Amino acid sequence: MSVYEYEQKNTPIPVWIDLDTGVDDAVALMAACALEKRGKLCIRGVSAVSGNAPLERTFENTRNVLSLCGRPDIPVYAGASRPLVEEPVYAAYVHGEDGLSGIILETSSAQKESEKAWDALYRCALECDGELELILTGPETNAAIAFMKYPQLKSMIRRILVMGGADIGGNITATGEFNIYADPHAAQVVLQTGLPIVMCGLDVTMKAVVKGEQVRELEKRRSKAAPFFKVSMKMVNIFMKGSLGDTCTVHDACPVLFAVWPQLFSGTICGVNVETRGKLTKGQTVTDWDTDNKFPLRNVYLVRDVDQDKFSEALVELLM
Repeated sequence: MSVYEYEQKNTPIPVWIDLDTGVDDAVALMAACALEKRGKLCIRGVSAVSGNAPLERTFENTRNVLSLCGRPDIPVYAGASRPLVEEPVYAAYVHGEDGLSGIILETSSAQKESEKAWDALYRCALECDGELELILTGPETNAAIAFMKYPQLKSMIRRILVMGGADIGGNITATGEFNIYADPHAAQVVLQTGLPIVMCGLDVTMKAVVKGEQVRELEKRRSKAAPFFKVSMKMVNIFMKGSLGDTCTVHDACPVLFAVWPQLFSGTICGVNVETRGKLTKGQTVTDWDTDNKFPLRNVYLVRDVDQDKFSEALVELLM
């Protein structure tokens, strides 16, 4: 499987986006809407999952961000309120109790969808005739439930693009990245579908930064994205004890931009499994790219690097 096999075609890529809408998920969703406006993506549906905040918050945040983008017509479906097996964990230490670190958005007036996320995803996949791509920027619970409830769904999804995991290290524990740690069993279900998966983990997302001067330019231009970058820069630097300086990471925008511009990134094909039981390693994504002992299933494009300048320029230009 070559990453360049998925270069942008002449028609928009149909995507389903599943989020636990916190600050960087909001930026990713805004970028996706901008890419749709340019004819690069076609957002067929959006779903919310428990993660950065409880489901009732991530669901409303997602609806309100789409309304802010002028797209209240895009349906948002609520999914899982807790992980498959584990107790829920949230990321209030970065995203605040409300998921958006206090950013107040106008309440969406769109009708609330009652259909469950996994049922709506399956229905959408049927309509897309094998072309649908799945972008996951939160815990992978909704996707895992969809694949378990509808085994035939595996033949209907073209590929999955994930923000989650890490080849080395973590951010909620020494070995666990938050999205995977929050529901390791769900992540393992998704990985074991055998579908082509693009994994944008901490190895690359910690390099996917926007500079302070770019944030200030967004603010000057009255970009709707500016408040999200500002609060992200503040909260993440508190969490990282100032180590990022005058920049902010934009983790969840990586799979969105990869879907359209894979040439901004580089990586390697490998096998990945998730540790679901380890006392010290729960949520660790174990990769085989640098070992002689390979996993039987090697379906993951592990993204390991990004052209920082081109990434930030592309993202900022989208959100101007």
